[in-house]
Amino acid sequence: MRNVATVILLAALACSGSLVADDDTVVVVMRDMAFDPAEVTIRAGQTVRWENHERRQFHNVWFRDLGEDPHPYIFPEEHIEKTFDESGEYAYVCEPHEDRGMVGVVIVE
Repeated sequence: MRNVATVILLAALACSGSLVADDDTVVVVMRDMAFDPAEVTIRAGQTVRWENHERRQFHNVWFRDLGEDPHPYIFPEEHIEKTFDESGEYAYVCEPHEDRGMVGVVIVE
């Protein structure tokens, strides 16, 4: 019975777009020129992992407002992670696809 409940929970999370890799990591999927979900809310100390689920397209994650340099390109089946230790709203873009609306935000409570 526990296995059925686990499968249902995982299916619900997959449909919502937000996957939890473990207690401290939230997954944002890159596909179809979008971040899915585009907005995540996490606790201070948690990590966000961006996974590229495209077939051929590269992406990146750039926290421009923080004064950071753009992250290197993330190719299909690759990922990057960032841990957020301070509360706030952290807007980011995919630099090469910002003009196509590929933007997101991490809200840290």
